[in-house]
Amino acid sequence: MTVLSCSGAGFDAARTLARVRHGHGFFAQAISPQPLEMLAGELAAACASLTLCDLDPLFASPDDLTLARHLASCLSAPAELALRSAPELGVRRLAGGDEHVWFDTRFEAAHQLPNVPAGHPCGRLHGHGFGVRIEADAARATHASLAAAWQPLAARLEHRLLNEIAGLANPTSEVLAAWLFAELDVDGLVAVEVYETASAGSRFDGGRWTIWKTLRFEAARAFDAAGRYTGHSYRLRLRLAGDALDAELGWLRDFGDVKRAFAPLYDALDHHLLDTLPGLAATDCASLASYIGERFAMPALAGVDVLQNGHDGALWRKEAACTR
Repeated sequence: MTVLSCSGAGFDAARTLARVRHGHGFFAQAISPQPLEMLAGELAAACASLTLCDLDPLFASPDDLTLARHLASCLSAPAELALRSAPELGVRRLAGGDEHVWFDTRFEAAHQLPNVPAGHPCGRLHGHGFGVRIEADAARATHASLAAAWQPLAARLEHRLLNEIAGLANPTSEVLAAWLFAELDVDGLVAVEVYETASAGSRFDGGRWTIWKTLRFEAARAFDAAGRYTGHSYRLRLRLAGDALDAELGWLRDFGDVKRAFAPLYDALDHHLLDTLPGLAATDCASLASYIGERFAMPALAGVDVLQNGHDGALWRKEAACTR
């Protein structure tokens, strides 16, 4: 088990790419073993140094990967660095040096899950605006190639009943992620993520699934030795992982079951003073993520993310090498 810090910061800058001069609002997210305060300070300083700059004189080629490498080099410990340059485009540089590009898209479709127990809401015909992230090796794919690879699938999925498409008779988010991974013609494909709702989704990397359920809770904590208090609207993400799906239901776990199983811990956290929580030694995000990870006894639990302001917090991982 390991706990990593996570922090985000943004900057606005101009650059020339493909002979077109334009500007962006960039956002960087770093994951590192550094203490959160140190990571947040270093990342904020690195982004501030680029704010309102002309990037052309600073970098031979101010593309996303070059900028991600630069920001990672400004941190005093090895870090995973993700950089988003547009709402649907970004890159990810892993701590070990591997580099990925990703492309986000959406489609609207209907589905129903035919094998769920009687009365389950997902057994009824319903629909979603599905979010999709396609991630690939940056040495073998580009944002443009990912967008082009998506178009044939978009034509097959948009405004369709997914159950009628070959291979999607039981279109859970896990089955859909694996189907997309198999159908996409992408060189160096790393993973596909499917966001069924804003709070639930799945990721398939060709051999393993990760699903998540995101919750929010409001809580207070002691701020300093003077007796002052502060509070946060915490974002909590529970991650489960596995190498095989339920043969009949086609999922790792029902998202609703995850939420119901977590309810006792959620009730202990939400609208409470965290300092009074039995067994919680400290109220920083790292301690809180560890507390939840060690007490939420659900099979296949792989990680717990606790963010105190949307982008700063801690990631508890059962497997040290896993950040997703």
